[in-house]
Amino acid sequence: MTTSMRPRASRRRPSTLAGGVALALGLVAGGCQELTLTNPNNPDRARALEQPASVEALAASSFRAWWPNAHDEAPVWALSTMADEFTAAFFDFGILTASSEPRVAYDNSQTYADRFVNQDPWYSLYASLSQANDVLVALDSGLTITNGTQNDTPRARAVAKLVQGLSHGYLALYFDRAWIITERTRTDTLTVPGTTRLRGEPAGYRAVMDTALSELAEAARIAQGANFTLPEGSWLFQSLSAADLARLARSYAARLRAQVARTRDERQAVAWTQVIADVDAGMTRDFAPIAVPGVFFNDFTRVAARTRVPTQPGDFARVDYMTVGPADSTGRFVAWVRTPVSARTRFQLVTRDRRIHPAGNPGADGKYFGYTTSQRFQDARGTYHQSNYWYRRQGTGNTWENGPQLALTVDELQLLKAEGLLRLGRAAEAVPLVNRTRVRNGELPPVTLEGPPDEAGCVPRKLDGRCGSLWDALRYEKRVELIGVHPAGAYLDARGWQTLARDTPVHLPVPGRELATLQLDNYTFGGGGAGSAPAPEPEQCPVALPRCS
Repeated sequence: MTTSMRPRASRRRPSTLAGGVALALGLVAGGCQELTLTNPNNPDRARALEQPASVEALAASSFRAWWPNAHDEAPVWALSTMADEFTAAFFDFGILTASSEPRVAYDNSQTYADRFVNQDPWYSLYASLSQANDVLVALDSGLTITNGTQNDTPRARAVAKLVQGLSHGYLALYFDRAWIITERTRTDTLTVPGTTRLRGEPAGYRAVMDTALSELAEAARIAQGANFTLPEGSWLFQSLSAADLARLARSYAARLRAQVARTRDERQAVAWTQVIADVDAGMTRDFAPIAVPGVFFNDFTRVAARTRVPTQPGDFARVDYMTVGPADSTGRFVAWVRTPVSARTRFQLVTRDRRIHPAGNPGADGKYFGYTTSQRFQDARGTYHQSNYWYRRQGTGNTWENGPQLALTVDELQLLKAEGLLRLGRAAEAVPLVNRTRVRNGELPPVTLEGPPDEAGCVPRKLDGRCGSLWDALRYEKRVELIGVHPAGAYLDARGWQTLARDTPVHLPVPGRELATLQLDNYTFGGGGAGSAPAPEPEQCPVALPRCS
């Protein structure tokens, strides 16, 4: 079955940050409104939030409101291609401008054609935050949700806290700063009288993340002491017990705690002992919500695997050679890296990694990636954007709207734990965690403290062709296993590993349109100015390891 481009899933979006803050305030503000104007489209909101069924419905749909921010198009396509995980030469979703080299500063003007790269997640995250806050304020006022003799108030509260934490958490992951809006925020302290200007400055990303982690911890605490079930076809779209929800909250906390880092030093300073504790208290099975056509679906994988003509698979995006190239044993990837960026062209690699191709047949499709000599991207836009490899692990046919959608896997958590163990000087304990996916999915020989076996088929290799280290193997496993599963993950990891291309923006600015409305100075990141990634140093390991500098 082939798929075509779908319209963007509709999002509840205010026209300004003032509207976004009012959205997030929800019931506290007396309704969905601008800071100075009542919204006439929803006059009965406060009354509806006095009804248990309405509040439960808001709680039940809040995760669905959050989901597109991690699994839709903006900002994740721009971030993924800036991380050289996927590659494409189309202007859609800001891809071409964001991923071309040399990197340029993000255009934060109100007239930029791709301004929705930062506008969409900004508005949408405040919208999902609004739903969560509305639920929590209603419950804090004494409202009780019952179904028959069952008291379902803890279920609604736990899910609302989860979504509140995820919303603040992804604001912290994506943006340099944001306003922290909770169910306890007072509207009378927010604005300067007679203006739309907010009092004070937004909080920096670290403070926003601290709030998110506190909210996720509260979600876990509530769920751990409760006894409820979330049904498969709604809420989080996977059947979960209260204990499962607690584990999920701890798992997301582990991801967010590590990936908020903007620099190598910040990544090293992550509370890795707490990350490991969250992983150990986290999920024991993959979180893979079940798609419902037209209701809940994975638009990122739909686009990633899109094939409208059978002879041209991966007709929107391809897998970047920086993702699969380290597995090459022919020397072609090393030659590609040594070639000036503007002169790079696509090639076929040969590898022992069965996620890329079967044994003895480098032109056939592997478990995760396919191979094709067809090409969709114009040479004039840069042949370095071209690749012969396409993504097929998820999203082919109609799988993006039917069946499980991998979102947060046990393998991701174990690789995150492996990184923590390695950074804490416990590298020997990290080895079996790296081998989990390497041996099972890649069908590769296991690594040791020395790294992969130093032989002709070494996977992965360094950029200069030498056989890689344990640190190289860990990073390679995470990129290959999470592509299409955690769409922003490669970018979030790369900025903390210092492997982003030089001058790539390390985060997004508050949208220019909102800065103008709030009478704040416009600013941006990348292109050699503020918030630009330094030159990559992939050889620098966080601890002393063989084959590492």
